[in-house]
Order: sequence, then structure tokens, then C-alpha cells
Amino acid sequence: EEDAAMEDADPENVSGASDDDSDSASEDDSDSGSDSDDGDEDVAMPNESATAKIMKLERRLESDPGDYGAHVQLCASLREWPSIRRRLRDAREAFAERFPLNETQWREWISDEVRATKGRRKRRGKVVGALFERAVADYQSVALWLGYAEFSLDQGWDVPARRSLYERALELAGLHFVDGHKIWAAYRAFELSKLELDAKNDPPAVAKQEETVRALLRRQLAVPHAQLDETLSACERWESSRPTEGATIDPAPVAKAKAEAAARQPLERALAAAEEKGDAHALAKAHGAYLDFELSSGGGGTAGGGGGGTAGSARARAAFERAVSATPTSAQLWRRYTDHLDHVVRVHTLSAAAHERACRNCPRDGETWAAWIRYHARHRLEDLGAEDAGVGEKLDDVLKVYEECEEIMNRGVLSGPDTGDDALAIFLAQCHVVQRCPRHSVLEERLGGRHVLTKARETLAEFYPGWVDRDMVLPRLFADAFPTHGAKIWESYVRQGVEYGNDGPRGLDGEFKGGEYAGVAEAWIGYADHLFENASRSRGNENEDGPTPDAAAASSARAVFKSVYARANLVSAHGRESGQARLCRAWLDFELRRGDPVTYAAADARAGVVLRRLEAEDRERRLEGPDPEEAKRRRRANDPNYKGPEGLQGDGARKRKADDDVDDHDGAGEDGAGSKRARTDADGEEKARRGGGLGADPAERAAKYKEIFPDRDRKTAFVKNLPFKCSEDELAAWFDARGGTVTARIVKDKATGRSRGFAYVEFTEEGAVQAAIMRDGEEFQGRALSIARSIPPGENQTRGERREKAGVAPHRR
Repeated sequence: EEDAAMEDADPENVSGASDDDSDSASEDDSDSGSDSDDGDEDVAMPNESATAKIMKLERRLESDPGDYGAHVQLCASLREWPSIRRRLRDAREAFAERFPLNETQWREWISDEVRATKGRRKRRGKVVGALFERAVADYQSVALWLGYAEFSLDQGWDVPARRSLYERALELAGLHFVDGHKIWAAYRAFELSKLELDAKNDPPAVAKQEETVRALLRRQLAVPHAQLDETLSACERWESSRPTEGATIDPAPVAKAKAEAAARQPLERALAAAEEKGDAHALAKAHGAYLDFELSSGGGGTAGGGGGGTAGSARARAAFERAVSATPTSAQLWRRYTDHLDHVVRVHTLSAAAHERACRNCPRDGETWAAWIRYHARHRLEDLGAEDAGVGEKLDDVLKVYEECEEIMNRGVLSGPDTGDDALAIFLAQCHVVQRCPRHSVLEERLGGRHVLTKARETLAEFYPGWVDRDMVLPRLFADAFPTHGAKIWESYVRQGVEYGNDGPRGLDGEFKGGEYAGVAEAWIGYADHLFENASRSRGNENEDGPTPDAAAASSARAVFKSVYARANLVSAHGRESGQARLCRAWLDFELRRGDPVTYAAADARAGVVLRRLEAEDRERRLEGPDPEEAKRRRRANDPNYKGPEGLQGDGARKRKADDDVDDHDGAGEDGAGSKRARTDADGEEKARRGGGLGADPAERAAKYKEIFPDRDRKTAFVKNLPFKCSEDELAAWFDARGGTVTARIVKDKATGRSRGFAYVEFTEEGAVQAAIMRDGEEFQGRALSIARSIPPGENQTRGERREKAGVAPHRR
């Protein structure tokens, strides 16, 4: 847009105001404050196919209200039929309650409501105005602020109200380097319109209004933006057009703004390049560099034209808002933003709003909810002064803080955290709220009902079966919270049906039987350690270095090791080795620290023998590599195009079919099955013409693959059990390139774009592949990776055949 354009905003451009709207009092009065909808111009009802599709989507949302894709599809389907506008409005409200809408979704909603309130200006002011407030609270969008400003003109707001709205828009959106000038131009057009009216109706006010316009131009010249030269030219033209000689422009702020704009130009070019490529990783990286620059520079202009710390904070907030608008589902970015607001800006209203927005954008990330709980508790307790003084008469207020945090916790748990780790993070934050409160034992008595640890344990066991608390954080906290029942609590994790008595933890009796970690080595090790430490403390055998060796205490722990060391089905929470090996190693370590040569020899005769056998088998498995048949089975299970015997499909096909079920009724249309088939045939002909594809026959595919990629699999590792939030660059950096380069390709779900938990890592040096395979079982971002050499298509050798080919004697037991 031309920055020098100085006409007041036209409400039809963005807000969609209708020419049929009347400003007359009679039409306003005719609305009578009614919230009911008039009849629609188009009364056509959805056809049978559309109705079935809508009902299917509604059933999906009934079973899973957190299904973002279903919300989007439902709103799009309902929007096609104006006759069911109220149903669309309800669907949008349910959507907005769960997730923040993006700019396009808000503008569509606002546009629909503008049409729905045609001829009813008062009703429009109530409905559309509220939507604009919600929209600009979700995202600092220049387009939304411009629409809001045009809406204010349509509604006939008075001058102070419109000026206040523009000032709000300038605070952050006006600092957008590329698009912020549009808000300044609209604001200037508004002030110039007032100047023209004053010249006609109130000549004495002209001088004051001229100074208002002049001050606005000077403020914009102090803000670094891409159109700074155009703004300067506009300012000079306006000054020269005044009847009296205009004021001179101070060159110092302009020169400073130009220098700051030049420093930001490379960052802007990097952002533009990433957006043009559509590379999400490059875009996140570019925004990260921009944030680093704004946070480190500590300067930059604000809408107020000031400098120093306040100015730098405003520019940093504007950069954060721009980043979260581009990558709204990045939990790491939101955490960085909320940390900045909590610890640097320290304005409660800003922090509270950002934490709430973060949780709506990343509803399944446990740490995002945990950060909100911790912030809310800290802020409220500081306000109460309950951190430094005793609770005393403030116990009711502290109880209210706990209940507020518990409400956030419940919202987080109901949002369906991705993993047990995410759910645990939410519960641990709430547990921390109780622990940091003075006299928390009194608080717990007043709470009634179940302890938060009890809720955590039952929720994790019910909704995340098979998930394991790798560091046994929850059992340790549970045992510490109820010290007289600590041994029973640990035992209840590894055995079912443990009774606590009348004074035990509330909520664990009844249907919940426990024993969820009966097959986990770390749980048995924690149980044994607790028995030893608890027995040592009860006998008073403690010194500065911890409990001293005590024969009776050690014997209780030793009995636990003896009872389970021979179980071959134990698993390890960390996955580096088998659970049996992990437990045997822990027993030997326990005897080194707490036993004597006699007890160590006895343990070595049992656990040591088992451990050495397991280590030898593990070394041999590493040399053999993965079983080709198992690798092939897993590939087929994830292949959406694979059809096995009797038409059985892989998991990938079943997932795709589940996603496509909603669209089954669209097949009869122009873009239905016929057109899809036509596109498929055309693609096949094109591939045949180019000679592309690997063929359908396994042997043919293998030969073709080796012809096209002769060295790829020799220099590629297959990596499983990846953290779902890791990036390709982080994974590649974790490996040793051995003088070459490393490229990681994380396999993602086509529908959602989310990681599927495995990747192919390609090396330019073959020695680097072997080094990577030897790191099998090591932890990366808290998860034990499974690393093996990639097997090319058509490779059907058995383990024995591959060993024979490699010149290694077959394994015999």
C-alpha cells in the first residue's frame, strides 16, 4: 500500500459493512436488543450427503472434543449452508473454546456475522465488536486491527474511542517491520479527516489538531520499518502543504530508526525466504534469530517514540507475537515467550493472557500447562504474602489458590496430553503448589477428597497403559508425602492388592489394584532402595554421608533383589538394556555400596552370572543387526498402500481410511472418486513415460532401488523411538559425522504433519554409520533410541544368511 494515502478507512474493505445498513434511530430501535436471527436470504437446507457428513463430524467431536481437524472440517461444512447459521455459530464457539482461531478463521466468522446483522447496526455493534475483541486477543494481526478500526467507523464511535483503538493497535501490531505502516496510515487518515472537519466546523481547533497529526508523523519516523523513506517523504509533503511554515523534522530520531531498520533487513530477508519456500523449520529458525536480535539489542522504537528498556521490551514482544502467529503450535516458542513475560516484563495481565493462549495453542504439551500452574501459584502467593509468613488466617486464601491451580490442572488433563510424561508434568506442577505452601500438611487436611498424587497415579494407569515413569518420580514423591506408608506405596507399584489401612492415602482403595510397574526393573530397584533407607533411618544409623551400613536394613533390600533377579521378562524404563540386566547390575552395585565381600560374592554368583550372559547376547545381537523379516513387517504395517493376504491393509492405510471416512459422501461430485481416479491414471502415465517408480515386483523393486541408490543403505541408519518434539537438525547434530556430513529425515504423518517417531539418518562416511549403530540404546532428549542399519527394499536374508555372507560363524547356544 502507499503509505502516503491519507483517507479515512472505508468499513467495507475488511469488516464487510453493508451499504444497506442505516444509521437512523428507527432501524436501531427496531432491533430492540433481540439476539434472535432473522430469516436467511437463502433457506436451502443441507442435502442428504452434506447432512451425513456434518453428523459424522459432530460424532467425532463428541468422542474427542480435542480433534482440531474435525473442528475445522465441521465449520467449513456448516458454512456452506446459511440456513443453519446458528449451528455454525455454536460449532465455532466450541472450536474457539478449545483452540485459538487463526486470522482467516476469525475474518470468516466476522464476515458471516456482518452479513447476518445486515440492516441492524446496534446488533452488529454488539456481536461483531465482541468478535473483534476476541480476535485481536488471540493474535496481533495487522489485518484484524485494520478491520476493527473500520468497524469503529461503521459504528460511529466518537473520536476518543477511535483514537484509543488505534493506540492499542500501535502497541504491538504497529511495530511490525513490514506491515505495521498500514496501521499508522489508517490512524493518520483518521486524524487528517478530523483536521478537515475542524477546518470547516471549528477553526480554533485546527492548530491543536495540526500538532496532533505532526506528533503522529514524528512518532512513526522514530520506529524502524521497511517504508521509512516513504514515511519521511509523506511527512515532508504534509509539512510543505500547511498554510503556515511547518516545523522542521529532527534528523536524529530518523537517523537512529534508519540504522535500526538496516540492522533488521537481513533478518527480514531470511524470514521472507523461509515463507516463500514453505519450510517450517527454516521459518522457526529465522524467527528464533529475530528474537535473539531483539532480546540482545535492548533498543528499538515503540509506538510512543521512546527508547531504553521499555522500548526494547515492546519490540521484543512484537517479535514474539509475530513468531507465535507464524508457528502457533511450537511449545518451545511459547515457553520462551512466557518466560520473557514472567521474568523480564513482569506484568501480570500480559503473563496470564500469554499462558492461557499458550495452552490453547499447545493443549497436549504438559510442560506448557505446568508453566501456567507454577506462574499462577507464584503470582497469587506473592500477592497474599504467604511465601515468607506463616499461613495463619490466610489459610482460606491459600486454599483458594490451590483450587484455582487445580482448575488449570484439570483443564490440562482433560485436553488429552500426548504422552504420560506430559500428563505427569501437569500433576507434578500441582503437587509443587501444595509442597511450597507453608503448613502444607494443614492445607492437605482441609482439601478433602483424594490427594493430587493419587489422582495422578490413577489417571496415568488408566489412560496411559504401558507408560512408565522412567525416573520413578511419582512413586518417590508418593512415598515422601506419606512416610509412614512409604514401603507399602512402593510395594503397591510392583504388586497388586496392597492394603494401607484406614490412615493410608485416600482414593487408592477400591477398584484400583496397583501393580502397574510389576515388570519394570527401576520400580523394584526403587522399592529395594526405599526399604534400605527407611530401615536405616528408623534405627538412627544416619551420618553426614547418609545411612550407614546396617545388616538388618540391607537384608530387607537384598530380599527384594533375590525375589526378582531371575525374571527374564523384566523391562527397563530407560531402554538401554534389558530390565533383567538393569536389575542385576543394581543388585551388584548395592552390594558394593552397602554389603561386604561375602554378600557381594553371593550376589555375583546369581546376578553376576545372569548379567554376563545377557551382555554377551547383547553384543552378538548388535553385530547381527536387525532381523530383515521383522523390519519388512514393520515397513508394511506403516505402508498405507500395502495390502496383505485377503486384502488386509497396514496401519498406515487404516489411518488414512479413518481420515477419509468423513469425505466419503463427496465422491459423487466433480472432485469425487472419478476425478481422483483420473488424476491417479494421469500420474501413472506420466511416471511410465519418464520411466520412474521402483516397480511392483519385490525383486524388481530391489534391483531398481540398488541401481538408483547404490550406496544409500550402506550409509543410512534407521532410528526408532524418537522424541516426538525433536527436530531433524537436533537429531543430526547428535550423531558423529566422522569428518563428513549427517542428514536426518524424520518420517511424518501426511495428514497431521506430526512425527511418527522414527527417522532415516544418512551419512557421507560409512564409518560414521557403524559408530551410530554402536550408540544403540543411548538416550536422546530423554528417550532411548533404537539404531540399526537401514535395510533396502527386497532384502530378504535371514540373520543366519547375513552372518554367513559376512563370514561370521552362526550363533549357537
